[in-house]
Amino acid sequence: MDYISYIYVSGFFYLILFLLLLCTCGVIIYGIKKYKQERRKGCVFVTTIVALFLSALSHQMLIINLNYSGLICLMQKNDKTAIKLQKAAAKFAVIPSQKSANYGNLGIAYLIMRDGKNAMRSFDKAYDINKSYVLKFPFEGNNWAEYAGRFYCYAGQYDKAYQISGETKLYPLGTIAAIYQKDYKKALGYANLSIGISPKIPDLYAQRAYIYQKLNNIKSAKEDLSTAISLCKNNKKCIEKQYKFQKDSYWAEGLNKYQKYYGLAQ
Repeated sequence: MDYISYIYVSGFFYLILFLLLLCTCGVIIYGIKKYKQERRKGCVFVTTIVALFLSALSHQMLIINLNYSGLICLMQKNDKTAIKLQKAAAKFAVIPSQKSANYGNLGIAYLIMRDGKNAMRSFDKAYDINKSYVLKFPFEGNNWAEYAGRFYCYAGQYDKAYQISGETKLYPLGTIAAIYQKDYKKALGYANLSIGISPKIPDLYAQRAYIYQKLNNIKSAKEDLSTAISLCKNNKKCIEKQYKFQKDSYWAEGLNKYQKYYGLAQ
């Protein structure tokens, strides 16, 4: 038996066990003595509980299937179908956190299609539904807020990027937003938080080196750049990247590139 077949068989087995447990709980809730005396009414009660559970389960499976089918269509470059499936997943979702996550995933789909305007609408709607950028629903795969945060940086909506950075603790987003705004003191605060959480990532030290450079703290800039290079462990591409972070042109050209890519350039 291959792995996929094993997943389906084991999933079916666990579903049967759960249904048996659900039936037992239904009998207990109804009352064992009462169930024996009124078996027909008891059966109706238990059947109703099982039916409600299966309806809820089917509804969730539909939404998850639509969502992941949409992602598969995106990978296959079938963009129009992907968008229809992602919209359907968002529309059918009932739980606010799940609905929000699905609109977030719809925003990611639009980003892949380079449709910045619709991506922004979807990300904004995802937030409006749940009033939070934190991923609360466990069955939706992508953390859409990270994609939204980077996109808001490119779109110049820095307040939203800072909000995402704070709520989700994705502090590098705050660093990037502050660098684009040329608010280097704020950027330094976010860079320190980022390094405090992930002290082994060379890019974070290189970004802080650039910030120190802009704040005329050359000594600290050199120390951070040296740390970034040492963390690259002789990887040439990694080392080259750390030096690129030190150039103004890297940040200006990168911002211009993504603005054009997503149709945001005026």
